[in-house]
Amino acid sequence: MMSNPYASTQNVFITDPSGRLGSSGMTTFNFPYTPTVTSISSANYSSYDPAHSNFQQRAFEMSANTELTLAAPIVIENEDQARHILAGMQYFRGAMKMNFGKNDPDKGLPPPVLRFTAHGVYKNVPVLIRDFTYNLDADVDYIEVDDFRLPVTSTFVLSMTTTYSPKNVRENFTIGSYLSGGLRSKGYV
Repeated sequence: MMSNPYASTQNVFITDPSGRLGSSGMTTFNFPYTPTVTSISSANYSSYDPAHSNFQQRAFEMSANTELTLAAPIVIENEDQARHILAGMQYFRGAMKMNFGKNDPDKGLPPPVLRFTAHGVYKNVPVLIRDFTYNLDADVDYIEVDDFRLPVTSTFVLSMTTTYSPKNVRENFTIGSYLSGGLRSKGYV
């Protein structure tokens, strides 16, 4: 039987340390085919508009949380990999859902904070999934498994935002430790 690269540890992965997504069949999704990772960091400034002035003045308000976009090639070579991709779709969709319903003992619990790791540049970064895109394209072959048909090549696109607890920021963040890379292992981007 052919090995399943999605089931083995890779250089790029997203994990659920809470284990709340385990019902999908996984707590970690590995990306064996190198994804494109785009990072957007920004700062917010308010403006002051003095009368009879040619220019506005700016005042720093805050640094916005880093936004990450991941575009990951998905290749399915056999039924085992197809089942893994199906579970991955549920994993990422579930990562955007809160606990809900009168029979859920944890109703009201928000979506879990996941951890993103990629190539040593991003280490254990706390992220929330903002959106997940997966296409069923017309111009590729499909594989059938368990009454589902999946394209043999496609792309997972995830938009993520970093998130840090106020306590974590208060106790760990200094501009010096951030600039020196000392906070990278704590998930700061």
